[in-house]
Amino acid sequence: MDSSLLATKLFIPPARPGLIERPRLIERMRAALSSSLILVSAPAGSGKTTLVSDWIRQNQEQTPAAWVSLDEGDNDPVRFWDYFVAAVKTLQPTAGENALTLLHAPQPYPTEAMLTALINDLINTPNDFAIVLDDYHLIKNEAVQTGIIFLLDQLPPRMHLVVATRTDPPLTLAHFRGRRTMLEIGEDDLRFTDQETAELFEEMQNIKLSSEDVRAINDRTEGWAVGLTMAALSISKQKDIPGFIATFTGSQRYVMDYLVEEVLKVQSDDVKDFWLKTSVLERLTAPLCNSITGRSDSQTTLEILERANLFLIPLDESRQWYRYHHLFADLLRHQLEVKSGVEGAVALHKQASKWYEDNNFTDDAVRHAMAARDWERAGRLIGSTVDRLAKLGEWKVLLDWFQLIPEDSLRADPRLYAQYANVLTLHGQLDAAESALDYLETKSREDPALQGELAFFRTILATRRSDDALTEEFAQKALALLRPDNLEMRARANFHLGMLQIRQAHLEEARSLFSEAFELGRQVADYWITAGASAYIGQILWLRGKLSEALAAAQQAVDLAGHSPAAALPR
Repeated sequence: MDSSLLATKLFIPPARPGLIERPRLIERMRAALSSSLILVSAPAGSGKTTLVSDWIRQNQEQTPAAWVSLDEGDNDPVRFWDYFVAAVKTLQPTAGENALTLLHAPQPYPTEAMLTALINDLINTPNDFAIVLDDYHLIKNEAVQTGIIFLLDQLPPRMHLVVATRTDPPLTLAHFRGRRTMLEIGEDDLRFTDQETAELFEEMQNIKLSSEDVRAINDRTEGWAVGLTMAALSISKQKDIPGFIATFTGSQRYVMDYLVEEVLKVQSDDVKDFWLKTSVLERLTAPLCNSITGRSDSQTTLEILERANLFLIPLDESRQWYRYHHLFADLLRHQLEVKSGVEGAVALHKQASKWYEDNNFTDDAVRHAMAARDWERAGRLIGSTVDRLAKLGEWKVLLDWFQLIPEDSLRADPRLYAQYANVLTLHGQLDAAESALDYLETKSREDPALQGELAFFRTILATRRSDDALTEEFAQKALALLRPDNLEMRARANFHLGMLQIRQAHLEEARSLFSEAFELGRQVADYWITAGASAYIGQILWLRGKLSEALAAAQQAVDLAGHSPAAALPR
């Protein structure tokens, strides 16, 4: 798996202590083998993830399944499909290579082309298998939705897509309902029956409720899984159980607010302090928890909380990474703000950001710096990872990050602001990019190297506007002003000049520029430049009738492209 992907997002959540068997729902899930799409759609805390992961455990031999736990960062289409293909590869290790090639091409192919390559790899799979997308409600990107619709329309016969979400996704559901190729499990299906509620209280607290109390608490919570679990944790401390149940009124959120207070009250100060401080984390691991709480026993604490079924969900079988139930985490964060104010949460986010940076989890470090509104730190972290994300094609992640930082903070770092201008260019926001570059021109008069970088970014902008004259002017200016050791920008400036020359049929001039671009790119292992330059040199040699040399150059382009042969195509 690509080392830039977070392995825990692909782990199927392990079974939780006190899990109540729900055979009526498992049987419905088993019927999914006649459906392309299995949609599990219900509000937070309804038991969607628990149901799907339990179904997988019971049916893994008959229907192997892979899992992706989605988050807001997966709205970048490249990142989303990276995780999707990585999940597929846990079941079919040889599948997806061509799809990844197209996904990470320097100028990416349409999503449909990438998915066609993936579908072709899976079309002859002999056995049923499923891909689970958990927390799909977090995906808002229209391009991702369009890709999923295309995938569903062309799904291989043995492949099933399971979508767990808080809200129905924009996936032309009426179309799938009409074709009867979708199984739906909704809020009403997930409500606990009286029998399941009685089993839950007996399993969790060894309390056998009367049928009247079971019916009353089920009515009050509307069979809502998390509300019942919270009530089970609270009820053992109550002397008047019917009176306790009778206090449940209002919406689920108010019930949760009340219950979390009840759960917090019966915990030790030590546990409450741990809960509140670690509530700022999306994922928990003992060293990280130690760092932000100032304690040394976080692994033991995490294991105790898991065994007590206190809303802690393990993300791997070795119990190294966990997360809180989403709704419980939201409520803990609210409690943290009430007790510690915004300043308390900010300090925790800053410490989390530092730990993630020290442990080379740059994306998480950025997210926590953003949450702390520490714009200087966030900008520095983004600057350190912009090249990595650019090479992965994750421009949408970069754009989202940049646009969360106030303009004044970006302008405080001219080179970072210039990178932002380039990201705007590559997203087609050309006027905004030009405005940013105009501002930077006034700040770079005493810095020739920065002027060279700005000229390079204007080269990209002019290329996007198909203005050959300005492309040539700025590329030449960039080469005159860039530092000699800025090999990557120099390589790309030569490459753009070479493309201009070849369009003007100045073949020898173009060949010289591509040769220079190739040599500079080779020194910094820029395979897009070296492969592309080799491809163009081969084209020129072919036009010159030097067929054996042209073939050698073309082969070199393919070899250099490695796992991204699309990079060898002339641009």
